Amino acid sequence: MAGKTPKEAADSFVGFLQETVSCITADPLTAFRQSDKLYRVLTNPPFALTTRSGARLFLSITQVFAVVADPKEKRQFKVKTREYSYRLSREADVRAAEVLAYHWHPGAFDVRHPHLHVTCVPRVHFPTSRVCLEDVIEMLIRYYGVRPRLTHAEWTGILDKNKRASEQMATWKIQHPR
Repeated sequence: MAGKTPKEAADSFVGFLQETVSCITADPLTAFRQSDKLYRVLTNPPFALTTRSGARLFLSITQVFAVVADPKEKRQFKVKTREYSYRLSREADVRAAEVLAYHWHPGAFDVRHPHLHVTCVPRVHFPTSRVCLEDVIEMLIRYYGVRPRLTHAEWTGILDKNKRASEQMATWKIQHPR
């Protein structure tokens, strides 16, 4: 996800995220430059997903990232995630109660570590390690019955490839549930 220019690095990262969500939806992510230093990628509106039982779920994704000079590679740039939110709900309305939500927002709130919210236990921030989007998509398919758009070999291949790429660029360890 590195690039020779900041724009190339940002575009590459957004491309990886889009490829990851393509496992469960054809809908595009929205990406824009939020400030001189920050970019934002999000779902607008939330992705409507169908489960194998026919139920509907809605996934909201937000990632904020910066593009920085790669300390390991001269004249290369890389993405550095600044915060994320992955929110699963049973309704499209973003104000509706979530089934669960993974958050990491170190600069804006009292709880600065990665954490999980579960609706049945309100106001608790369950600590987690860093959670990557690929693990969320895999969880939705395996445990929530979300129908993948691709064959098993295709979606697992994409998720595995993109997790490896994320791990190579990550400045702090991603601990996968496997």
